[in-house]
Amino acid sequence: MTRMQWAMAAVWMTAAAAAHAQTTGEPAAASGSTAGDAASSNTLPAVVVSAPAGDDSGTVGYVAKRSAAGSKTDTPLTETPQSVSVVTRDQMDAQAAQTIDAAIRYVPGVTTQDNDIRFDQITSRGFDLSDDSYLDGMRLMRTTWYATPRIDPYFLDRIDVVRGPVSVLYGQASPGGALLMTSKLPTTYPFHEVQAQIGSDNRYQGMFDLSGPVDQNGTILYRVTGLARDADTQTDHVKEQRLAIAPSVTFRPDKNTTLTVLSSYQYDPQGGLFNPVPAAGTILPNINGKISSHDYLGNPDTDRFKRQQFTIGYLFEHAFNDTWTVRQNVRYLHQDIQYYQNSIFGSLAPDQRTAGLFTNNNDEHLSNFTVDTQAEAKFDTGPINHTVLFGFDVQRVTDNISRGFSLGTIDIFAPDYSDVAYVPDTTKQYIGQTQYGLYAQDQLRYKKWTLTIGGRQDWARNSNTTDGVASDSQQHAFTWRAGLSYEFDSGIAPYASFANSFQPYAGTTFNGTPFEPTRGKQYEVGVKYQPKGYNALFTIAAFDLRQQNVETNDDAHPGFTVQTGEIRSRGFEAEARVSLTDSLNVIASYAFLNQRVTSAAPDDPSLGKGVPNGSPTNMVSLWLDYTLHGGDFRGLGFGAGARYIGASYGDTANTFQVPSHFLVDAMVHYDVRNWRFAVNANNLFNRQYIAYCNSGTQCYYGSDRSVIGTVRYQW
Repeated sequence: MTRMQWAMAAVWMTAAAAAHAQTTGEPAAASGSTAGDAASSNTLPAVVVSAPAGDDSGTVGYVAKRSAAGSKTDTPLTETPQSVSVVTRDQMDAQAAQTIDAAIRYVPGVTTQDNDIRFDQITSRGFDLSDDSYLDGMRLMRTTWYATPRIDPYFLDRIDVVRGPVSVLYGQASPGGALLMTSKLPTTYPFHEVQAQIGSDNRYQGMFDLSGPVDQNGTILYRVTGLARDADTQTDHVKEQRLAIAPSVTFRPDKNTTLTVLSSYQYDPQGGLFNPVPAAGTILPNINGKISSHDYLGNPDTDRFKRQQFTIGYLFEHAFNDTWTVRQNVRYLHQDIQYYQNSIFGSLAPDQRTAGLFTNNNDEHLSNFTVDTQAEAKFDTGPINHTVLFGFDVQRVTDNISRGFSLGTIDIFAPDYSDVAYVPDTTKQYIGQTQYGLYAQDQLRYKKWTLTIGGRQDWARNSNTTDGVASDSQQHAFTWRAGLSYEFDSGIAPYASFANSFQPYAGTTFNGTPFEPTRGKQYEVGVKYQPKGYNALFTIAAFDLRQQNVETNDDAHPGFTVQTGEIRSRGFEAEARVSLTDSLNVIASYAFLNQRVTSAAPDDPSLGKGVPNGSPTNMVSLWLDYTLHGGDFRGLGFGAGARYIGASYGDTANTFQVPSHFLVDAMVHYDVRNWRFAVNANNLFNRQYIAYCNSGTQCYYGSDRSVIGTVRYQW
């Protein structure tokens, strides 16, 4: 599609939804409201024609008070013995978040690449979370290649970031935590919204979100959310295009039963390209000059990334009585990608301009199926109140891949691809992974004490067939956690917890022994404070987190590896989310991370005996959002944010550092009747910076300044 066609599509979507508003004549929702009611009530209320002014669900305002992310039960955050940060729908709207990376940039202890629109590049407490994203409690599974499920933040009600091991509830996962996203679900009240956005790099975008009851009794609810986007990027020759729609319907035949059927379709004709650049010429001197954040080092004539993604599933809940409730969540996802790219790798030659060239051609067809069945019981044994959860889940992912690659060299200051032959896909590969998990948890409450204890047994099987040669491995693991918290009358709630995790690991040692899963374990202590009478939540936490069975070189057998490595992360995190008045919202955070490689082979070049790359020691952020509610300028608001990300090492051998960077964001908005007009600027002073490096030629620029203007109409 041409740029004009994309712009017309965005305008058409906005105009169609606006026309619906004129024909229905439905009354407007409360100003500033969002779709916060996810139709999970146990009663069948009358239809309401306006959204609630605020709640603690994590969709309205900046401060969520409850979360199911850390327990799979609806639990106050002050009773959850683990660090959980909630990014609300209102925060995403206020900051005009265009990616998941951007939506969570103010969460403590979390770093993002910030400029790769192909995938979410996220770490927590120094460990990669890119493979540990969940939608509606179910994992978005991937394999080792490039087909990766991607969710647009406009389709979400909230994002919960759980820091630390989560395997006891979710199975295989990073020791650093998990990213849990919640879809926009049908609302019990009429809610309608259309938006149009225009911004830097020729960004044009139209969105709509329509929801409400179908019948007068509210037994059937609907929601349909859509988006069309066309944009260039800060990198020359790299574009971003997306068409997406997500319809859903909720059936509530009685007050005890809810069934929500969800589906989505996303088409990215141009899904962006990554652009590694060398350290020499960006953060280190290069005798040939500097490489800009706009320079694309690949081949614009051949490189492409195209993605189609489809999902369908359901969320079911039935309460038999006041004690027993059962739930079952199911989703099937399929994704097709076509990915061809030339990129640099290896190391620079002595002339500081000749680099290795890696050309890959991947055609992938990814499918994953997840089903999570739960039974929850609430009962008392004497003075002790129990919330007991039993569950069994199945996670299955397959990836059919046709791929090919070639190696060469390229002059990064004068790329010439005329002699680089097109690479066909010559290798056929099938990857299959299946995981079964059985888990149980009890939350025991005695007066002001809450004890949370749980355990889980997982069985995982991996299969791989490459050009007819098959291999298979099976792994299993038991994980558990325990946490104790106490809530004073003042709202102060100290806690302590232990949790562990596992991740299946493909491959074998020199003698053919399959690798064991990598394992993580964490001790965490902290304090949460929810002051009485104020809409605020303060949290501080200290942790000791270790990952064991890390792959490291086998000195006795060059070219092979053993699992003797260990990485230790220790740190401190603090977060404040405060709505001081109806006018002022504040988010503040600080994180200190001391991460070390504590065990590795003596001459292991992949790990080294130092600090893992990409792990800044200090991170600080602050966001303020102030709105006038009276006087001649009623409805006018201002926002500003500051983010500091400390220096980190750029390679595993710790031979160079990625400098720290300080970024400023800003926004202004004006609300009048059902309209909102807003302008957001990220990286206001246009600081060009390297977000992180994997090696001397695998460094990545962060986002340059971007400005987005938004017009929104709600009714």
